[in-house]
Amino acid sequence: MRAPVVTDVDIALLRALARERSVVAASRRVRISRYRAVYRLARLERAFGGPVVTGERGGRSHGGSRLTALGDRVARKGFDSVELLDSRPTTPPTRSNLFHGVYRSRPAPEVALARGIRLRVAFSANDGERVAAALDPESIVLARGRFPSSARNVLPARVTSVRATGSERGSTVTARLGPARLRVAVTDESVRQLRLTPGAKVWLYIKATAFRRVGARSRRSR
Repeated sequence: MRAPVVTDVDIALLRALARERSVVAASRRVRISRYRAVYRLARLERAFGGPVVTGERGGRSHGGSRLTALGDRVARKGFDSVELLDSRPTTPPTRSNLFHGVYRSRPAPEVALARGIRLRVAFSANDGERVAAALDPESIVLARGRFPSSARNVLPARVTSVRATGSERGSTVTARLGPARLRVAVTDESVRQLRLTPGAKVWLYIKATAFRRVGARSRRSR
């Protein structure tokens, strides 16, 4: 299965760039820092093996940025367009973001964990089979409250730690979800605005396509 690496923030940033033709203006529109925007664009380029944005010089606008054909495709197709591209995961599986459970195909594909936790997924496996699913920290949206979302997984959790990375990548928040702990990549600005401190109650929004199966035989992968 191909690993989804495009997040809602990436889509919003690309669509803002299509309108603004400026990384600075686009980052302001989606409320992230310029450094965070540059990092996310570089991350997409590494994942897809080609640029999603290119620079322009001169003209009435005195230069700017525009989407490449690849960037335009991702922006138009939306969150799940990565499934149409030959992408690879940018973050390797880690113990904190690796889940082991039982696959259930009905009523919808999911992985059943301990303590009644069920994760909606988009990959295939045999019903009742034990599987392992990995989750990229960049693909998780963290919020302090509930809001309308197309994410199939909306899970309550509690922050256990917040660690600054010391770079434009922002911070890493560790949240406890039942017996499991997840690493979530967030901006430093979000840490301040959401008042993310140990013990804070949060909600995790995760697309079903964000989970990728690991350790499966190739004949069972899709």
